[in-house]
Amino acid sequence: MCREQLPVWQKFYETHQNENFEILAIAMDAQGAEVARRFTESAGVQFPAAVDRAQGLWELYGFNVVPNGFFVDENGILRYANIGGFEVRNPEHAQAIEDLLAAPASGATLASSNAPKFGSVEEALRDAEAALAGDPENFDLQLTLAERRVESGQREQAGQDFQAVLGTNPRSVRALVGLATIHLDRGERDEALAALKKAWAIEPDNWIIRKQIWAVEHPEQFYPAINPQWQRERIKQEESQKSP
Repeated sequence: MCREQLPVWQKFYETHQNENFEILAIAMDAQGAEVARRFTESAGVQFPAAVDRAQGLWELYGFNVVPNGFFVDENGILRYANIGGFEVRNPEHAQAIEDLLAAPASGATLASSNAPKFGSVEEALRDAEAALAGDPENFDLQLTLAERRVESGQREQAGQDFQAVLGTNPRSVRALVGLATIHLDRGERDEALAALKKAWAIEPDNWIIRKQIWAVEHPEQFYPAINPQWQRERIKQEESQKSP
């Protein structure tokens, strides 16, 4: 969901939170949790929120724009997906979620032993190390471990991990974005932009990366508030530059 929707989602959550319903908001922002936290706090958000800094969700779910919405039932089954433009202020979108909440349960709920468990960053790091030890040639596991190392503050080792992946797979967008997050943490703006622009060159239709580049180059147009008019003008400018 976009940051502008957060206050409206909070109201929706307050209405439905006693209906076996939970919201998980995920910000796709390479600049990290502190940037995203400003918006959840100012909106008074009470539901869980996370940050996908490496922005690997687009690889998992196959999208290259936001906002998106997914409804997962109590059995872990995806019952609804809306890619690009999911908007709680759209009556049809809100009604689709309310209809799913009103529908009877689809079957037995997940056993507690099989329910997802969320641990500390240290536990996630250990799990990633163990998974990679069992399949050391797996690129996805290598990248997951690198991302967990970023989260735990092991940036030097994480950078080496991302570079190792790029040494074998130089078109790994996920590794390039991962490197960008490390550079941003170090205050290395130019290096971060270079990595993001390499990623965008590989996936030129990826609007998520495109907007990350804009946000790093022109933070005043994104923080503390997004300037949609500036974005529309920037799109026209960039598209005109592509024209012969």
